[in-house]
Amino acid sequence: MDKHADIKKTMPWWLKILLLLILGLPGISGWPTGLFVRHLYETGLFTQQIAYICVWGIYACCVWMAVLLSAGKNKLLIYLGGAFTLALTVAILGALMRGFFPILAAGMSKEAISFKLIRIFINIIIFLPYSVLFINSFSAKKLIDNVARLGGKYRIVGLHLALAFRVFQHTGEVVFNLFEIWTEEYPEKILPRNKSGLGVRWYSPVKIMVWFIGSIHAWIFACIIHTFEPIPAMVEEVERINRAKNS
Repeated sequence: MDKHADIKKTMPWWLKILLLLILGLPGISGWPTGLFVRHLYETGLFTQQIAYICVWGIYACCVWMAVLLSAGKNKLLIYLGGAFTLALTVAILGALMRGFFPILAAGMSKEAISFKLIRIFINIIIFLPYSVLFINSFSAKKLIDNVARLGGKYRIVGLHLALAFRVFQHTGEVVFNLFEIWTEEYPEKILPRNKSGLGVRWYSPVKIMVWFIGSIHAWIFACIIHTFEPIPAMVEEVERINRAKNS
């Protein structure tokens, strides 16, 4: 048996929640990272931006270590791959949009905009793996079984919440599985998607734009299909549990 799965099964649910909340405390409250950033800046050795990057970089390593210990190396690499891809996409698109449409900058200087995009990048690569870790640290099946033992209206509400939780878990699994399939299909990244033959200028802006729009469409369609496909079976399972309780 996988030692990571064994640890998650033996740990009480309340202890999981407590540890995960402590791990996510800087993102929820800004403490104690904000305090460390201020102290580091007050030493005079770093600018505020560098102090922020240093402190949050260390915090990122702590989150990634927690994911490694809980989910294993393979899952960590998958989560980080998805997180870095999303973070780079958001940061690059944010910079391009503000370049093409200066009104979006809202009077901010180039330095302030750059630092804001860096902060967004850091937040994504930290809290996307953390969010997936939080969701996957609990068993939806066990939650449904426990809720089914309740009586009255609380059972119906609880079953719906448990079903929603299971859908969130499944969505996370789908997105990262699709990312892995996408990487296997296009190991050379952008080049083979835009090169139609030898000597062809594959990096033509028109071809890249067509590929970009097609990629967004493909990802949205695939996520919708793979996310909603098992929902009828999940609903039927919840209804079966509810009927068995009432009989």
